[in-house]
Amino acid sequence: MSVPTLDTSLDALVAVLVTGPDVKSVSDLVGKTIAIDDRYSESSISRVRTAMAAAGAADVQLSKGQTTAISRLVSKEVPAAVVGLVSVSAADNFPELARLRTFRVPLAARRSNKQP
Repeated sequence: MSVPTLDTSLDALVAVLVTGPDVKSVSDLVGKTIAIDDRYSESSISRVRTAMAAAGAADVQLSKGQTTAISRLVSKEVPAAVVGLVSVSAADNFPELARLRTFRVPLAARRSNKQP
């Protein structure tokens, strides 16, 4: 199984969020801690947090750790893990994982301060 590659531009990206089977919607994660790999910058994490709030999960805490986000999910340390920030097409092709749920949370495009 190949995993979509990281797109570092952060424009038109989707956060691929994997959860346990008991999570029925992104809004079930309100106020929860979600794992994210430490390879992501603070600005990326901020954008994921904003996207999660827009998707109905306000007040989520994104937590980096020494182990991968997916490992923390599988060990039941957290109810969800951001496993990638990828392009829309990569998110659409992300494989479904047995006994887990996958949600695709679009990140809003960065606003430009430039005037037309």
